[in-house]
Amino acid sequence: MQQPVNELKSPRGESTGNSNHFDVIILGSGMSGTQMGAILAKQGFRVLIVEESAHPRFTIGESSIPETSLMNRIIADRYGVPEIGDITSFYSTFKKVSSSTGIKRNFGFVFHREGQEHDPKEYTQCVIPELPWGPESHYYRQDVDAYLLHAAIRYGCTVRQRISITDYEVSKTGVAVTSAQGERFTGRYMIDCGGPRAPLAMKFGLRETPCRYRTHSRTLYTHMVGVKPFDDIFKLQGQRWRWHEGTLHHMFHGGWLWVIPFNNHDRATNDLVSVGLQLDPRIHPKTDIPAQQEFDEFLARFPTIAEQFKNAKPVRDWVKSDRLQYSSKTTVGDRYCLMLHAAGFIDPLFSRGLENTSVALHALAARLIKALRDDDFSPERFEYIDRLQQKLLEHNDDFVSCCYTSFSDFRLWDAFHRLWAVGTMLGQFRLVQAHARFKESRDERHLDHLDDNPPYLGYLCADMEGYYRLFNDCKAEVFAVAEQRKSSADAAARIHQLIDAQEFAKPLFSFGYCISGAWKHVNNSKYSLIPALRLLHWTQSGAPPEVRKYFDYNPMMSMLRTYVENRVALALK
Repeated sequence: MQQPVNELKSPRGESTGNSNHFDVIILGSGMSGTQMGAILAKQGFRVLIVEESAHPRFTIGESSIPETSLMNRIIADRYGVPEIGDITSFYSTFKKVSSSTGIKRNFGFVFHREGQEHDPKEYTQCVIPELPWGPESHYYRQDVDAYLLHAAIRYGCTVRQRISITDYEVSKTGVAVTSAQGERFTGRYMIDCGGPRAPLAMKFGLRETPCRYRTHSRTLYTHMVGVKPFDDIFKLQGQRWRWHEGTLHHMFHGGWLWVIPFNNHDRATNDLVSVGLQLDPRIHPKTDIPAQQEFDEFLARFPTIAEQFKNAKPVRDWVKSDRLQYSSKTTVGDRYCLMLHAAGFIDPLFSRGLENTSVALHALAARLIKALRDDDFSPERFEYIDRLQQKLLEHNDDFVSCCYTSFSDFRLWDAFHRLWAVGTMLGQFRLVQAHARFKESRDERHLDHLDDNPPYLGYLCADMEGYYRLFNDCKAEVFAVAEQRKSSADAAARIHQLIDAQEFAKPLFSFGYCISGAWKHVNNSKYSLIPALRLLHWTQSGAPPEVRKYFDYNPMMSMLRTYVENRVALALK
């Protein structure tokens, strides 16, 4: 006879004598599941990770961004899991994780019109500074995920791959899962790290029907060989970094196409390029034709993109989806939590999924560790996690849905996406300062402050009222275009006015971070050290108080030291 969950409860993690009892059961062995597992195991808790498939495996979420890397550095340092820190720059990922890693020096956005060659003035490129940690990465996920899984095992996690779970139990007194072979595993808490078919979301009917998000997109994606570097087709005047050295986005009415190369540096050992076509199904309905045929026929409408893929061939089956977006009524319950991708999804644009997951993981880990030690899993301890994840998804939805509207007019895109450039830089300042303070003092309050109910939860810059107002004023302009109450040209002009009026916003574009074919003032410095130093000088001298607050503790010297160490390490390889 099976024991009820509560009879196997283990206060504060002491052994019950039952090898199938754990403190935490994690469903899924992707990046969030293995990172959380490693953190908890390092803290001395018994962790079970169950996975219905096995590693290595194909998955997407292949492009890192500075905010994700900053959060992962914080997590790695706070919990003593250096393997998480190993994936936070191209240099360390290439050296310590896998030579299959691609380099990411920029976000490139190229605008296209159906039936026309690309207009060379219609592009934007956002540079990722070399200072202080170096370029970001294009993750070959089967290698990165396996690396993190092995780290979780080394720290003590029990991992069961190729196991089919047929029943999930949660109650106020404990949790349990039962396999198809009749094995039963019990625990004190459960974390669902699944995706659209997240088991707990399905079991408890948590999905909202219809999905509440404004964004509508479907996808076709695969890995390919023979994708031509876009620089062979279109080279910028005074170009800072090659398109091929970054994540390239082709934009057009009703969608966009990602190009994520792993073969884009002279030490590359991976010839593959990740390719994904995102389409608004209200504009481009899903078809029954094979994915490769649909891809080829769609690209034939855009001659410049078609030229890049003229000799490209897939190396694995295409994945072809219905609408990508899904939402949940709640993300936490009695003794369980849905991690971000189990709770909801918006779109791959700007790679916000991994970033938001790292933010949620940091917030959950601190609360769960305290709950495990206290043996107190009262709902109010996790209420913040639900609000945080819902707000992260909602803000990302606002941003991405506005971008899809702007894909129809380059002027609107060129105006609206600057909000992302402003917000992401301000958000990075906030994280850099918190991390620098923690590294000097080892006082976790400097990191807990990141989750201390910031007033504009979910926003790129969560504690700045000026950015919150600016974003929502600009969002209203794009909504007016989507609802045909305003022209794209008028909305774009108004967004430029709103940004220019903000003392904290306009100067951020004068240091070479973001360039555009439509902008006349471009900093063409090849490396980003000098522009970055100018930016840091501005934060100390001319920046308004709402920006200067991120620099009342100045981490400049430690940032410079890290930069030099990374460059020396690369030179010695």
